[in-house]
Amino acid sequence: MKPSAWPGWRGAEDEIAYTAPAPGVQVWSRGAVAFESLGGLGGMGVGIDPAGHQAVVRAALRRWATQRVVDTRTLKGRYALVWWDASAGHVAACTDAFRTYPLYYARSGSAMLVASDARLLLATGEVPRKPCLPALYHYLNFSYVPAPYSALEGIAKLPAGSLLQATAAAVEVTRYWDAEYPEDISGSVEQRAAELRRRIVDTVTGYRPNGGTRWGTFLSGGTDSSSIASILARAVAPGKVSSFSIGFEEAGYDELSYSRLASERFGLEAHERRVGEAEAVAAIPRLVDAFDEPFGNSSAIPTYYCADLAAQHGVSVLVAGDGGDEIYGGNERYRKDRIFGAFYRSPWIVRRAGRAAAGLLAPVDTRWANRIKNFVERGSLANPDRFYSDDSFASDQFDELLSEEFRQCVARDDSLDLQRRIFHEARAGSELHRLMYLDLKMTIADNDVVKVVRASRTAGVSVMFPYLDRELVDYTGRLPSTDKVQGLEKRFLFKKATQDILPPEIRKKKKQGFGLPVSVWLRRNGPFREMAQDVLFSSQCRQRGYFQTAHVEALMRRHERGAWDHAAEIYMLLMLELWHRKYVDEGDE
Repeated sequence: MKPSAWPGWRGAEDEIAYTAPAPGVQVWSRGAVAFESLGGLGGMGVGIDPAGHQAVVRAALRRWATQRVVDTRTLKGRYALVWWDASAGHVAACTDAFRTYPLYYARSGSAMLVASDARLLLATGEVPRKPCLPALYHYLNFSYVPAPYSALEGIAKLPAGSLLQATAAAVEVTRYWDAEYPEDISGSVEQRAAELRRRIVDTVTGYRPNGGTRWGTFLSGGTDSSSIASILARAVAPGKVSSFSIGFEEAGYDELSYSRLASERFGLEAHERRVGEAEAVAAIPRLVDAFDEPFGNSSAIPTYYCADLAAQHGVSVLVAGDGGDEIYGGNERYRKDRIFGAFYRSPWIVRRAGRAAAGLLAPVDTRWANRIKNFVERGSLANPDRFYSDDSFASDQFDELLSEEFRQCVARDDSLDLQRRIFHEARAGSELHRLMYLDLKMTIADNDVVKVVRASRTAGVSVMFPYLDRELVDYTGRLPSTDKVQGLEKRFLFKKATQDILPPEIRKKKKQGFGLPVSVWLRRNGPFREMAQDVLFSSQCRQRGYFQTAHVEALMRRHERGAWDHAAEIYMLLMLELWHRKYVDEGDE
């Protein structure tokens, strides 16, 4: 397999190792890959446990090679493993609880192909470069392709916390770990807060890289990254923790004042930079290369530059706060859902008045009128349909956006049905916990983790996620849902647990994270708007036949005059076209 087929990033090794450890088994690898082989039994894997090494991965491989036992119970941290039994024609594979190390697989005749990147499966020549329209439809609703779907036909992604078992006769995927919500912890609020604090501190401290690794933390100034920085700063005192933050010149998108507050209070060695519009445009080709599939979350750009800043200071591992919103109840959508739910459960006369107001405003296409109509429409839905309506671009504009050929391959409710299925799979009694489960399965495993890992890898930096520790996630699932969101207060118990960890200014601030001012850039003349127009209205994009160009033009005009914010949708369309050019068109040349 040619080295050119492998993804590139800062510090990536050029040498590709090849071995055929048993009849019918061929392995290509690069970098620090653990490997075990004994006769026809063997395996390989990558991983970083909380201590920063691959000991648990090696132990799991040895147990297979000596006992033919697939053991996922002792695995911890980030990992992906593949095992084989050549004599039985059996292949097994697993990825960690949140798919921080992804695995893609495909069948080619009787052969089973497994790889860490979809582009490696394409490089075998056994898989066609053909886009999967049902997967792309999901992308156009969620801004990412959810597992087990892949943007390419014939390739599947192994879902988070799952085990693949394959023989010549069958492929079976089972879940070996999942979040559960028994809500079986009682005691006083003070007791629960004290125990949550202890577990948070122990978990975060346990994820501190050791040895000679140069490490630091992402620091947005929000509650999750700040709490992790605070805990680690105390753990290494009198030493200093390096923190890395990104800001923007545009008002409303810059959180450097909060990251500076955190770094001063915690005694961090702070590093920061501002990203401008031209730099954002320059990063997009790198990010298209970083992701094997179209990825429409624009916050990958500041994430990349933050990791790049860390790499410039010699840091190779960053500790991230992803997952905190989804286990402590910090997502703003949970609070909004309470408000929508209040309208949904309100007396019929209130709902009828709301619908009447929305009807009167139907012909008015201004920002305030559209907000009222949006509220009434979403507030009239039950969950999970209501929750989905926050991510429903293509299904909302199904007839106007998609070409007839595209619509023939998908149904309007395909993405909604996917979320409905996950929502109802949750082992949870409360509606909030079902929504949090949905976010863990999709927003975290398929979006946030993918964004942080791939963008950081491009800069040559790996990432640890203490708030996605399985034991911590299991514990928070045992807490009452009212500890997550009480009334309209998010992170109810977390705020009490971190009173001596976070300053009140950060505990009370509105969540923002590494947001990107794409909305502003698309409303003014500049390189970002110019790139979007050049790509989306090019003959190449028009001839793709996916969209009705007149509707895309209308979205751009509507965004420019401020009737609605379509920045996320425009960015999704842009990244889809750029992905198509690199991963489908280039291979056909």
